[in-house]
Parts: sequence; C-alpha cells; structure tokens
Amino acid sequence: MTRSQFALAVLADEKWVENATRLLNRRLKYSAADARWLGLVRVLNQEVGLTLVRAAQLADEALRHQMTERFVVVGRREDESAGVSIDLARFHSTRATALSAALDMGGARRRGRRRTMPAKISALERAARYGIDIDLLREGLQLSPRKRLEQLDENAAFIRAIRPVRS
Repeated sequence: MTRSQFALAVLADEKWVENATRLLNRRLKYSAADARWLGLVRVLNQEVGLTLVRAAQLADEALRHQMTERFVVVGRREDESAGVSIDLARFHSTRATALSAALDMGGARRRGRRRTMPAKISALERAARYGIDIDLLREGLQLSPRKRLEQLDENAAFIRAIRPVRS
C-alpha cells in the first residue's frame, strides 16, 4: 500500500499520518492492520478529543478484543464511573470500506522510476500523444466564424434529436 492509500484508509490526510506516527514514536507498515489501528487513534483524537498518546493506548486496548464483539468499553476507571464506549462492529465495517476505497481509488503502486516527459515537447505534441486529433482542430480553425457557428448548431440539433424524451 502506498502512503496516499494508507492515508485514505485511515481517513486522514498524509501530513496528519506523518505527524501522528512521529509524535507517537511508532514505525508503521502501510498495512491494513496498521491502518485500522491508526484510524481508531484518529477517531479518538480528532473526534472524541483525547490526546494522541491516550488515544493510542485506548486503540491498543480496543483492538485486543475479538472482531465479533459489538460494543467494547475501554479506559474504564477503577470505580467504573467512566469509560469510552466503542461500537467495534461499526468501526471495523467503516475501516473495511475505507481500505477498499483507498486500494481501489488510490491506484496501484508503480514499480521503478517515474516516467517524465521531456521538457522540450510542445503542448501540441503532448495533446497529440494524449489522443487529441490536432488535424481536426486545425481544419476547424480554418473555417470562418459563421461556418463554425453553423457547425455548432448542427451538432446541437443532432444531440437534441438523439437525446431520449423524458415523460
């Protein structure tokens, strides 16, 4: 998993991921398990308002429970007057969705060096390599403005004719 995919899986931006791991003095592998852990740390830190260190402690405690448990209470006081309740099933479901989206939309990891375009290639050459028909654009520019407007009107009429009628 790439760094950007990992950040997407955590539901945080890359800078937050870097700063949090540095402040927690923790080396993370860009894996699903680490994304799940850091994702819970982020929720406890950003949305509940706990300090980063305390959020990491509670995340460790919560993720020791079985994935089949629905709710867990972590950080209980000795007199059991306070604690943090976590809907673990919903959290795991959200993390699985975020991980899937990160892997799907984040793109695959590329091997080797990045390919760069030579700086001397003109914009027209880059457009042609991209697949734009430059000759067709040149032919259109040779037409008078009146002819171009007529062509646009014909195209608009064609599109209206093929567009389905809404009832």
